[in-house]
Amino acid sequence: MRLYLKTLLVITVCLFYWGGPNVCADSSVNWEEGYPALPDEHGFAGGYAGVVSRGDERWLLFAGGANFPAKDPFQEAVPKTYHDVVYKLRLKGTGLSPDGQWELCQETLPEKLAYGASVTLPERGSVLFIGGMRSEGDGSYVSNAVYEVILGESGSLSFSKLADLPVAVSATSACLLEDKVYVFSGVGKEGEVQGAWSLDIASENASDWQWFEIAWPQYESGVDARARGHHVTGVRDGKLYVFGGRAKQVAGDARVHPDDINSIYGTDDFRDAYAFTPGAQGGAWKRIADLPYAISAAPANAVQAGASHLLLMGGVNLELLQSIMGRKDEIGLNELGHGFSHPGFSRDILAYHTITNTWSKQGEIPAEYRSPVTAPVVSYNGDFVILSGEWSPKLRTSGMLHGAIESKKAAFGVVNWIVVVVYLLGMVGIGYWFMRREAASSTDDYFRGGQRVPWWVAGLSIFATLLSSITFMAIPALSYASNWNKWVGQWPILLIVPLVVFAYLPFFRGLNITSAYEYLEARFNLMVRLLASAAFMIFHIGRIAIVLYLPALALSSVTNIPIIVAIVMIGVLCVIYTVMGGIEAVVWTDAIQAVVLLGGALGCFFLVVFNVDGGFGAITETLSRQEKFISLDWGSFDISSKTNSGWMFFFGFFFAMLPSYTSSQDVVQRYVTTSSYKEASRSLWVNILMSMVGSAIFFALGTALYVFYKQAPEKLDPSMMSTDGILPFFIMQNLPVGVAGVIIAGVFAAAQSTVSSSLNSVAAAFVTDFYGRVFKPQSSDHQRLNVARNVVIILGALGIGVAIWVAKSNVKSAFDAFNTFIGFILGPLAAMFALGIFVKRVGGVACLLAGLLGTISVAVLKHFNDAGVVDVWPLLNGMVCFIVTFVSGCVLGLIFKSETKIELTIYGKRGSSAD
Repeated sequence: MRLYLKTLLVITVCLFYWGGPNVCADSSVNWEEGYPALPDEHGFAGGYAGVVSRGDERWLLFAGGANFPAKDPFQEAVPKTYHDVVYKLRLKGTGLSPDGQWELCQETLPEKLAYGASVTLPERGSVLFIGGMRSEGDGSYVSNAVYEVILGESGSLSFSKLADLPVAVSATSACLLEDKVYVFSGVGKEGEVQGAWSLDIASENASDWQWFEIAWPQYESGVDARARGHHVTGVRDGKLYVFGGRAKQVAGDARVHPDDINSIYGTDDFRDAYAFTPGAQGGAWKRIADLPYAISAAPANAVQAGASHLLLMGGVNLELLQSIMGRKDEIGLNELGHGFSHPGFSRDILAYHTITNTWSKQGEIPAEYRSPVTAPVVSYNGDFVILSGEWSPKLRTSGMLHGAIESKKAAFGVVNWIVVVVYLLGMVGIGYWFMRREAASSTDDYFRGGQRVPWWVAGLSIFATLLSSITFMAIPALSYASNWNKWVGQWPILLIVPLVVFAYLPFFRGLNITSAYEYLEARFNLMVRLLASAAFMIFHIGRIAIVLYLPALALSSVTNIPIIVAIVMIGVLCVIYTVMGGIEAVVWTDAIQAVVLLGGALGCFFLVVFNVDGGFGAITETLSRQEKFISLDWGSFDISSKTNSGWMFFFGFFFAMLPSYTSSQDVVQRYVTTSSYKEASRSLWVNILMSMVGSAIFFALGTALYVFYKQAPEKLDPSMMSTDGILPFFIMQNLPVGVAGVIIAGVFAAAQSTVSSSLNSVAAAFVTDFYGRVFKPQSSDHQRLNVARNVVIILGALGIGVAIWVAKSNVKSAFDAFNTFIGFILGPLAAMFALGIFVKRVGGVACLLAGLLGTISVAVLKHFNDAGVVDVWPLLNGMVCFIVTFVSGCVLGLIFKSETKIELTIYGKRGSSAD
């Protein structure tokens, strides 16, 4: 064992100096060629667009718009022409891939309009066209009309007029956020309009829809933001975003001197950007990071990319316009492009990162494409299309820009693979070593390690068992994306461990048990024991598959490690060493893996500290801001899903953590692997330190990652689909070859520590509670040991198979829902153990009925939560279940009276002694 550890340490140190950091390939928009152009030689600016659908049939629409159809559009007398034409393009697949060519529809817009807003309503299969303008005599007409476009059974289109927008606007855009459509500002007949509105579309009957005015954003000083048009809007993570824009459009033949350009367009005021969060009291605006430069008329909607980015494509750049204006002493804006070389509009792709509140440039629109402005954007299932638009003053394009956000994943590399394989084989070697020393020659050895496990190893094992690979990646991702609020979730361990040591441990040790549920039979009856054990086993069958699938998914999202390969490697090798070495191999590998986990987290943390400006001080300064550390309200007792109550966090996590320490076989089994009550107690005290300090390290790492990427937002990958992948992404991007392999091995280690614990503990529960107690009570110890090993193999294969099925069928959400439901069965166990230990007059019947009532109460609560009847934070389900089970057990104990086994409660002698 010592030789193994020394060898692993030497390899790690040597590889740290072997090779440079892994280079994560640049990610950008993948521009797909061959998208059909509109069958119009001139193209249109300011058109409307969206996707309509009926069943499996989907069509991309383009309607309206304005252009200059004359041969020489720069003649003084050429007017802008507005249109009511509608084109449709059949789509295939699930995105925006074309199936044919554009078709001119027989149906037309109710009005000849352009420069309005359009938004797709996927649930209804329809599109809304909102506002806009058209030429009317010597002036222009601004519309407040709203039309819904619906696809009929025969493929025809119908236009239904809905409730008018409260104010007529053009040069605006619209976004769908949950069940509301939002419109922000725009240009009216007399200039820019200061107003923002939402359309509630929750009702199936569109005639019930109404517009409501929402608040207007202000600067931090309380000064109102300036009204604007030609801005960009987008939605991300339940918020509406507004970027840039301009005011005082120049019309007709107006001539502007270069010195006056700031008065008609741009100025630094229009670099401002805002985020709107809907709320019960109308919602709230917050000013966010300014744009890198003033920009307007970019394609109207920001494109969502990955988990946290919004992309702005091109647009009219203030600096560009100023440079053009500076090239001539005085130029008529209508003459730009006529005998004057216009350089084209900006090709920059600007990325806003919602977590770090930063901007970065993420590539360009390729030079072979025209970069359009005043164009609609349609995003659908990961694809987006920029339709037509203006590429130079008075000139339009009929072309379409079709893109998708793609990333070339970082190559894991041969050296990293060698490190991971050596590590995993080392875990198997530990199992083989324990098998050779005949440590697992009996069920007592296989399930309790012959009670030879040192207390510090047991403590590390408990920590590693409860810290899965999901947690290893999720905690840093949590503090990176938000704050340390959920660190409060670790605080209950300060109460739970003393409770276990003084109230529960004496029974687990004193009864000399192998399965935790043997206590329930001794205290109540056989039926309580079997139901509790079955609930535990069913829960962990599902848990094994989840723990195998989720880390493999996260790794495959940022590296070229295939998800199936990751699942099989973790699962198969874990099964091998668990089968060979039993619980002793499990706890020792857990202890090593806990060291690898913490060492990897600390190594990453210090690497980040050395690579940020300001070092450790920059990170502590970030933590000094309440919104990035702990921002809980300790004066609140709000139980809603959006609670910020410190007490709800504490009690929610207390009752979520309690079942693991008091009624879950995988943790309780560690209590009986040590030689005495005193040693078992020490393992739990160690676990307090590991849980509090270890979790703080993971939270600190997340904060450090936040500071790192806030200073270098260009290093982020817009295509990363989950913030849970931020740690492996950083590892692959910044750590030297080989060292990255060690840390990724830590991710595998975290998964293995959880899976191996589940495998052995389920085998222990099945063999002890069912096979040896019910099915074959007369079986020999050798027979039971063989059954245990077979259970590990079968359960491991089942877990691997289910995890692969989930990966192949992409049913993660349904599987999580299933696992949540199974959790309702496991939830009452903590209360049932508490009833047995703390309440004298509760028998088996009362305990079973109480557990049933607890499960029903949580199922009913979840049903009403899902239906919107109540709003209770889901984490409080455990508290509700415990209270209902415990209280009803006390009441039912008075009704269903039974013999009191006081010696199995804390009131008897055994409750105050252990070994």
